[in-house]
Amino acid sequence: MSFIRYKKFGNKEYAYEITAYWDREQKKSRQHPKYLGVVIDKEAKIFKKKEKKIEEEKLILDFGDTFILNEFMKKTMIRDTLFKVFGGRTEYLLALIYYRLCYPSAMMYAKTWYQGSYARLISKDLDLSSQRISEFLKAIGEEHLQREYFKNHISLLAITNEGIIIDATSMPNQIHFPFNTWGYNDGGIDKQIRLLFVIDKKSSLPLYFRYLPGNIVDVSSLTTTIEELKQYEIKSSFALVDAGFYSEDNIKELNLGVIDFLTRLPSKTKLYKNLIKEAMPDIETFKNAVKYGDRILFVKQKKVDLFGKEGYAHIVLDPERKGRETKKLLIDAIEDKESDEEKVEFELLKSGAMILVSSFEIEKKEVVPLYYMRQTIEKLIGFAKDDLDLIPLRVHREETLRGYLLLIFITLTVFALMKKEIGSDYTVEETLLTMRNLKCKVYDTELIVQELAKQQKEVVEKLNIIVPKKMGI
Repeated sequence: MSFIRYKKFGNKEYAYEITAYWDREQKKSRQHPKYLGVVIDKEAKIFKKKEKKIEEEKLILDFGDTFILNEFMKKTMIRDTLFKVFGGRTEYLLALIYYRLCYPSAMMYAKTWYQGSYARLISKDLDLSSQRISEFLKAIGEEHLQREYFKNHISLLAITNEGIIIDATSMPNQIHFPFNTWGYNDGGIDKQIRLLFVIDKKSSLPLYFRYLPGNIVDVSSLTTTIEELKQYEIKSSFALVDAGFYSEDNIKELNLGVIDFLTRLPSKTKLYKNLIKEAMPDIETFKNAVKYGDRILFVKQKKVDLFGKEGYAHIVLDPERKGRETKKLLIDAIEDKESDEEKVEFELLKSGAMILVSSFEIEKKEVVPLYYMRQTIEKLIGFAKDDLDLIPLRVHREETLRGYLLLIFITLTVFALMKKEIGSDYTVEETLLTMRNLKCKVYDTELIVQELAKQQKEVVEKLNIIVPKKMGI
C-alpha cells in the first residue's frame, strides 16, 4: 500500500512516495520512502527532479543531529508551543536547545558550534556570543513569560490527573546571588540553590519546576508546589515523594487536599524505629516474599497512625543488601573497641531495610515498583546535571537564572520525549552522536545531504522522520 507524503524543507516543498511493508525480522510494520521530486502542482501530482547546474560547494556542516531534533520538535508540537509563547525569540531559543542536546558544554562555545552546524540554516544570523546569550536568558526569564509557557506546556503534556512525582536537588555554587544560601548537600554544607522538579506519573514527562533558596528544606516546599500546580489545573490525586518531604504539616496538608501519597519514612523518626523493632525479627518468611525483577524482597505491611489519620507502613527487606551492610557493619564494629553494643544491634536489625508509608492500601508486589518510579525523575535530574551542564551555575541575576533553568527544563522535555520514542534500542546521546556524522554540503541555493549509513537509517525509521536528499536554502 502506497501514499504520497509532502514535506517542506527550507523554502521548497518535496514529495515522497511512502510504501508500507511488514518487517519479518522486527515483526512490525515499517515505511519505505521514495523521493519523487520538487512539488510543481500538488493537485495534479506533478513533481520534478530538478536538474541543477553544477554549483560551487561553499561549506560542509554537521546536519543529522540538528535536523532530526528540529523535525522531532515539529512532530511533538513543542516547536509550535515555543513560537506561541516566545514569538520572535523562538529561533534563538531553538538554537540553544539544539546546542544543549547536541554539544552540551559551556555557553561560551555555542557560537563555535553554531558555525559548523545545520542550526545556522534553521535559525539564521544569530549572535551566540556569551553577552548576547546572557541578555536572551534574562529576556525569557520574565515571570509572565514563564507562566504563559507552563500554561501551554502542561496543557500539551499532562495526560491525566492521576499523579505526580516530586523531587528536589541541590545546585552548589560560589556566585553572589540572593537565592544562593548555605544548606546541606551530600553530607556537607555548601552555598546552593534548590531546584524542585515535578514529573507526570503516567507519562514520565517533566511538568514543572521551581527554584528555592538553598536553606529551604524540602518539607516546607511541597504544599506550596501543589498549590502552584493547581493554578495550571493540575489537581493531582496522588503524590510520590522522597523522605525529605515527610513531615506532620505536609502529611496533614495532603490529607486535607484528599491527595493520596507514598513516601519513604525517615530513619530518625520514632515510628521508623518502632516498626524496625516490631517487624524485622520475623520478616524473612515465605508469605512475605515478593519477586522484584531478578531479585527477591521481603515485604511486611501494617496499619499505622499518620498524624491522626490511618495509613499504611510497608517494611521492605532486601536480603542481598542486608548481607553487604551486615558484613561492613560487623567488621567496623569489631575493629572499634568502643562500639556501643545496643546501637550495633539496632543497626544490624535494620540492615537492608527500607520503610515506606502510604495513605492507601497497596499490594505487596506493587509497593517497591511504585516507589521506584522516582528513578525517572532522578535520571532526568542526573542528565540535567551531568549531560546538560546544569551546574556550576554561571549567572548572577534572578531573571537570568529563571531563563537558564527554563532552557534546561525545555531541553529535558525534548530529551524525555525522544527517549520514549526511541525505546530501548538506542540512548538519546547515541542517537544524536550517530546522526551528527550525517553531513550536508552547502551550495548557493541548495544543500545536498550525504548518504545515510545503516544505523542512521534505523534511527530515522524509529523516529518516523524523512531525511531529504537535498533542500532549498
